[in-house]
Amino acid sequence: MKALASLTLAAVAAASCAPVVTDHAMSFCESQINEGVLRAHVEFLSSDELGGRGVGTKGDVLARNYIAAQLRAAGCEPGAADGGWMQPVPILGIKSTVTQSLAASGPQGTSSFEAPTDYTAVAGNPAASAAWSNAEVVFVGYGIDAPEQNWDDYQGVDLNGKVLLVMNNDPADDPDRFAGNTRLYYGRWSYKFEEAARRGAIGVMVIHTNESAGYPFQVIQTSHGRENFWLPFAKDKPTLAVRSWCSELAAETMCKLGGHDLDELRARAEKGNQAPVPLGVTVNLAITNEVREMESANVIGVLPGTDPQLKHEHVVLTAHFDHLGIGKPRRGDNIYNGAVDNASGCAGMLALARAAALLPERRRSILFLAVTAEESGLLGSKYYAEHPTVNKKLLVANVNVDGLNVWGPTKDIEFVGYGKNSLSDLASKIAAARGREIRPDSQPDRGYFYRSDHFNFARIGVPAAYFKAGKEFLDQPAGRKRMKASYTAVHYHQPTDQLAKWWNFEGAVADMQVLFQLLVQTANGDTAPTWTPGDEFEKLR
Repeated sequence: MKALASLTLAAVAAASCAPVVTDHAMSFCESQINEGVLRAHVEFLSSDELGGRGVGTKGDVLARNYIAAQLRAAGCEPGAADGGWMQPVPILGIKSTVTQSLAASGPQGTSSFEAPTDYTAVAGNPAASAAWSNAEVVFVGYGIDAPEQNWDDYQGVDLNGKVLLVMNNDPADDPDRFAGNTRLYYGRWSYKFEEAARRGAIGVMVIHTNESAGYPFQVIQTSHGRENFWLPFAKDKPTLAVRSWCSELAAETMCKLGGHDLDELRARAEKGNQAPVPLGVTVNLAITNEVREMESANVIGVLPGTDPQLKHEHVVLTAHFDHLGIGKPRRGDNIYNGAVDNASGCAGMLALARAAALLPERRRSILFLAVTAEESGLLGSKYYAEHPTVNKKLLVANVNVDGLNVWGPTKDIEFVGYGKNSLSDLASKIAAARGREIRPDSQPDRGYFYRSDHFNFARIGVPAAYFKAGKEFLDQPAGRKRMKASYTAVHYHQPTDQLAKWWNFEGAVADMQVLFQLLVQTANGDTAPTWTPGDEFEKLR
């Protein structure tokens, strides 16, 4: 805590300086982004004392208060509508308990399945209970209806009251459809649940594969049996009774019960515009739901602009502060600390705020937004996008920080959504001036653009940038690549996502300094960022 106190005092002292517009002054601002600052923030936010920063917990409150205090110390003004630091976010907590395990019957026999080994079951609405009672299972391919892509997996079939078995991801074999191997929102599980609900289905089982999800089934399993979070439900919006994922083996078994082969069904679906296939299988499942109302909040700090004409426009920097809280023990540890995801991103945001506060000129205002409940479906940023504290037309850009590079410095930085808007070219120029490269997302099939908080800004037309750690490590590249790969395979959404002595902050510092320049030049540019003509979000601006 002494380190944190001295860090705060240093921030206050630094904020009182008034450097002039020189390269030396810019270098001084960048120097505020350093290992000591980042490590101290991560150490506190990912400590056991915060209990994994679960939504609505003591750790949630401690994290919010800490972030607000650090933004204040950096020189920010409170940015919530009431003049404070917090934008209250109403949240429903729903914990589902399986009271009747999933069982399937078909012409070839019956099978029972165990949760969460074979499947997960999570409420899709706040009803006290939900059930599939001899519900018919229908395979619907990717579960996509995209007229502009000439693709319809539903073909007008009535699916009211059915349980849909659906493939994850979206078609990738045609570069002229669905952006080739770049996953669009159609490939996200959230879209599949939404579309199925619109068609009257009572449940969906998304088939998990490591390739289509980008992470192992153990990541899916963490949602089962724990409290999940929602924004209040709109009364006129259709919902599912149960949202489910199932293992590939469980899906194969269910198909066989109806005399079908899963691989053949998937191959058929890849052709496009194929009618849904009733499997001849019925399923039974029942859950009860504990529902409670709670409140979390987004934390908002603002550095006001200095240009009388542009100060009303805002560049928004986002980072989510929540993680998974207390969960199923893994090797004796039940605290999901979320050090990389996303204590590190919050540390980056706070360091950027500290540096930006020292700028002698900020033509546009910079809004720092620490959002809640990202892990529960991007809820905090969704709420802000629906209830912005300034007119959404005055939100000119969003830069999102979700996980820092803790494995070592790289020549490259990956830009998720590269080419979608003019921030891509600006970031490339900034990186090149430093002898570095901005590269497109190396895993476009994972759909990262739709998996973090910048997505909700894109949905209201705000051009967004999201950096990921690069791959071209400057030191011990083979070993560092293995360490980075092991994070997703072993530590992502697990109690082992903890601050460790081996963390190398050099890459994080270098990346955040590039991002700082992107933030500065966007705030001070003559024109606001724009979407690339023809981009899916251009029409929303």
